Amino acid sequence: MFLGPTLGTGLFIGAGQALAVGGPGSLLISYIFLSLLTYFMATAVAEVAAHSPVKHGTLITHGFLYMRNSMGFAAACLRWYTLAMFVPYEMSSAMVNLGLWNPDRTTVVLIGVFTVVIVGSNFLSDRKFRSSEVLFYRIKLGNLICLLVLSLSVAIGGASGHESNWGFRFWRKPGAFHEYLAGGLLGKFWGLMQCLLNSSIAFTLAPELIVQRIELAETVALPEANNETQPVKSKIIRKVNVDVAQCMVLYILSSLAMGIMAPFNEPLLTNAGTGAGLSPFIIGINAVRIRILPVTATLAILLSSIGSARSFLHLASHTLCALAEVNHAPRIFAIRNKWGVPWAAVVFTSMAGSFGFLCAAISSSIVTTYFMLFLNSSGYLSWLVSCGVYWRFRHRLRLQGVTNADRFAVQPFATYFGFASSAVMLVANGLVSVVPGNHNGPRGCRAIMAYIGIPAFCAFYLIHKCSNLAPSRFHSLDGSLNDAPRSPRPPKAPKAPTGRFHLRAPAPVASQGRCRVPHGRFLEGPTAMEVDQEWVVGET
Repeated sequence: MFLGPTLGTGLFIGAGQALAVGGPGSLLISYIFLSLLTYFMATAVAEVAAHSPVKHGTLITHGFLYMRNSMGFAAACLRWYTLAMFVPYEMSSAMVNLGLWNPDRTTVVLIGVFTVVIVGSNFLSDRKFRSSEVLFYRIKLGNLICLLVLSLSVAIGGASGHESNWGFRFWRKPGAFHEYLAGGLLGKFWGLMQCLLNSSIAFTLAPELIVQRIELAETVALPEANNETQPVKSKIIRKVNVDVAQCMVLYILSSLAMGIMAPFNEPLLTNAGTGAGLSPFIIGINAVRIRILPVTATLAILLSSIGSARSFLHLASHTLCALAEVNHAPRIFAIRNKWGVPWAAVVFTSMAGSFGFLCAAISSSIVTTYFMLFLNSSGYLSWLVSCGVYWRFRHRLRLQGVTNADRFAVQPFATYFGFASSAVMLVANGLVSVVPGNHNGPRGCRAIMAYIGIPAFCAFYLIHKCSNLAPSRFHSLDGSLNDAPRSPRPPKAPKAPTGRFHLRAPAPVASQGRCRVPHGRFLEGPTAMEVDQEWVVGET
């Protein structure tokens, strides 16, 4: 099962803001909608990964293969800095979870301690880091299951002598839907929209990370599978279906449970309207008056936050290292120590954690809200890029006449829906956040944080486009380099009428199961296919 790094405060704290603005009904609808959207996007990403499973394919390689190099570079940088910015978000959310909402020395000391733990754990060897990941995974899963069981007990009146329907009374009073910014149906619609946007933080980069984990595991096992490429593709498709389904069930049940545990008009959900507040689970546990439970639940959520921050830093630093290995980032970031740790990439990426010290000057509730706006917009941009990669991938397959590639039943229509939904939420993320309402703090700062991801993405694209960062050497998708000059782009080949495809470009050079192709790319496997060019390579 994949619970992912996003099962931290993104679920426990972010859902509190969503519940406060929309109500339990809007929260449940938002999680159902976002779960379906996650499945749609995961299927699009998985189709590309199943066709050409390579290391770091989902986060880096596929953008270069199926889109222009500058767009691929911008997409890879987008995933890198989004993962990196999750580190200070998790730390500020941890302060909110502990109730340290106002700047003080305790907040600074705790953030410093958390930073040392998070960064230090990323210098462990891969084997030890994976072992610690298993430990945090069990903590997250056990914590979530216990909270779900507790919410069920509350719902049926099994806690502190409440009546049998006590848990669902919040659906009737104060109600299932909160009127936000206006009255009547319009207010409920705005509440649902803002609830949807606030809930997105728990799903940011979830499709990409699900497929990336599966793709990485299958890529490592690929050399041992000999020529059994079709079973590997089937494994990716099957595992994506299973992992996304399990995540959907847990997230939807969690949204229902949080609507049971606290009413939307509870001031602690938003720190009296300031921003992020306590988790609905913590509020509900405090209400049942069981002494040890609040401390235990708070500690468990805190450990989930630390575990998520560790994972995000690990993913971000290895993404930067992979960019350096294919010569699209300074080579120093590809340097590893004797334990295999890309120490330069870890040190540089961990600098993003310094944003967590903003809690020493501003309320942690406001800081967490700013980070949430930025990460949401970055997640929407990543989904838009994934849709573009999928369309280019399918376009190249049609040019090649390939019709037997793995495809989910919901595609390609799911990609159209995902693109439209992501575009609407990207625009609404800033518009809804800056309208006058119950927000505290300057509206200009919220608008900047909601939209700054767009110019940042464009800046990386233009930097790569204008500064000739494209590598002048062959580079493989696994990071190895070759000093041979790049071949010119081959001419387009006509579509093959029937049967096997014929080579319509300079002959590839076969070497140990790899085919070197124009534009400095290697493809793995005995029947490698370069769909970015208008030709394919047969048996080597």
